[in-house]
Amino acid sequence: MSQEADRRAELIERARHLAPKLAARAAADPWARRVEADAIDELRGAELLTIGQPSANGGQELDWITYLEVNAALAEGCPSTAWHSCVFNAHAWLVGHWPDACQEDIYGPGADQFVAGVLVDRGDATPVDGGWTLNGFWPFGSGIDHADWVVLGGHFPFPEGDGLISGMFVLPAADVSALDDWHANGLRATGSSSIVVKDAFVPEHRFVPGEVLASGDTPGMARNAGWIQRSSLMPTLAYALVPPALGAARASLAAFAEEVDGKVISHVDVLQTDWPLTHRQFAEAHALVDQGELLMRRTAELLIETARAGDSLELQLRARVRLDCAFAVRRCLEAVEMLYLATGGRGVRDTNRIGRLQADLQAINMHAITALDPALEAYGRILMGHPPRTPRL
Repeated sequence: MSQEADRRAELIERARHLAPKLAARAAADPWARRVEADAIDELRGAELLTIGQPSANGGQELDWITYLEVNAALAEGCPSTAWHSCVFNAHAWLVGHWPDACQEDIYGPGADQFVAGVLVDRGDATPVDGGWTLNGFWPFGSGIDHADWVVLGGHFPFPEGDGLISGMFVLPAADVSALDDWHANGLRATGSSSIVVKDAFVPEHRFVPGEVLASGDTPGMARNAGWIQRSSLMPTLAYALVPPALGAARASLAAFAEEVDGKVISHVDVLQTDWPLTHRQFAEAHALVDQGELLMRRTAELLIETARAGDSLELQLRARVRLDCAFAVRRCLEAVEMLYLATGGRGVRDTNRIGRLQADLQAINMHAITALDPALEAYGRILMGHPPRTPRL
């Protein structure tokens, strides 16, 4: 095996080793709204939070297949913990596109600096000497409780003429406030509280326009010349959210096999493991999860191939990646919904693991970037020769 393959196998094994401990924590407090600091420390100690982080910033700069398998393995234990890992890894990759001065601000103290954020353009920035004053409200700030830095979408007026310049601002976590408003049915422990910023100064070197980020020709490319930094922006950010769905689905398959062992179906008086319908349901659920994984792997391979070649994905492929990601997480949800219904009455208890995993998968499917209907509409329009109405591809 190559050194890179050895490293991949080592990290995946570390994630698998942590999964049972994460599962035990989640089971002990199924209504927890945050991941414990100890769990984040364990991920840090296992070197799982720097997979996509550029090597110039102390990261490992590994590939998207490793990213998939590590975070899916973590999600087999706890999808909310895996969601933290995905957020921190993806944002470490993202801020690698900022000017050197910004990256030095973040990683000067060391590689273990965690970046949370909300990338939607919701903030109002006012130009001032040397930068901007930022104000705004951003819901769904996953991981904010454990973050050192935050990246937030916002806009400000063109210096001359009408219109707005949109982009992303980077701030120290100390400059933002997190509301205690995260009460959710799925991904409960992600701590995805709303973020509030009031009159925070952001220097010029901590802002990058959205058009520049989308172009791939960003200020950080000179510092971070590795192939992974050339991975196309929005397809990469969409892909970044899919691994927890795969892990949750795999965990549900395992939990179902344990759930039905020795169970007699009420009013039928037959062991569920002997019932032909159960065999069909279990096989179909496996097939649906396999379909989701294949779509995830196709996306990972496409991102790797084009980035290594120095190419940018054309519009139709960008739309297909968005759809592949949405279809992948939907297939995982469909599999788990089938298993959940097949568990019978015991599934409604809040201690039932398949029920909790189903809720996590529903939350993943409801995220704006993995929602199926907008992805279908965008890809269909492009296939029929129409411009997409979805701007973020």
